[in-house]
Amino acid sequence: MPVQGSLFTKGDWIVHARYGVGQVKGMEKKLVEGEKKLFYKVKTFNGAYWLSVMRADAEYIRPVTSEYKIRQALMRMRKPPKLLPENHIQRNKAISEALKNNSLYSKAHMIRDLHGKQVESRLNFKEEDALEKLKEQFVNEWSVVACTDRSQLEEKLQRALETSVERSLAKGTKRRLKL
Repeated sequence: MPVQGSLFTKGDWIVHARYGVGQVKGMEKKLVEGEKKLFYKVKTFNGAYWLSVMRADAEYIRPVTSEYKIRQALMRMRKPPKLLPENHIQRNKAISEALKNNSLYSKAHMIRDLHGKQVESRLNFKEEDALEKLKEQFVNEWSVVACTDRSQLEEKLQRALETSVERSLAKGTKRRLKL
C-alpha cells in the first residue's frame, strides 16, 4: 500500500534509535489533536510503535544497513576498547548520546567500550542496561540483514568482543582487564 511521497512501504525494515529494528506493517490515519495524520505501524522484536509519516526522515530513523556495514562494525568491535570517561556524569552523557545516535558504528564503538569496562570492573545499572540494549539492537539488525538465527549471531558478537579484550591485553594497554 505505497502512498505517493511516503518514504517506506509495507515490509520495509527500519531502525529507530530508541526502539531498534522494526518492520513496517502498514499505514493508518490516526486522529491526533483533532486532525487526521498518517502513521506507519512498525512491529519490533518487542512490540510495536506508530511513526508519523511526516517524521519518517528524521535522523533517528534509518533503513536497516547492509551486510558490508555489519562486517565493518564487527571489525571495529574487535579493536581494543577505548577508555570511557572516569567521571560518571561524562560517561553517562557519552552513553546517552550513543543510545540516541542512530549510527551503527557509534553504537558498535559503545558496545566495545562498555564491554571493555565490564571486563575491567563492574558496570553500574545504567551502563549494564545500555550495553544489553545496544547488543540486542545490533543482533536484531544483523539477524534481519543476514537472515540468520539470533543465537549464532550473539555468539559471533561475543567472540568479537573477546577479541577486543585480547587485543587490548596484547597491546599492553594501561587498563587492567580481568579475563
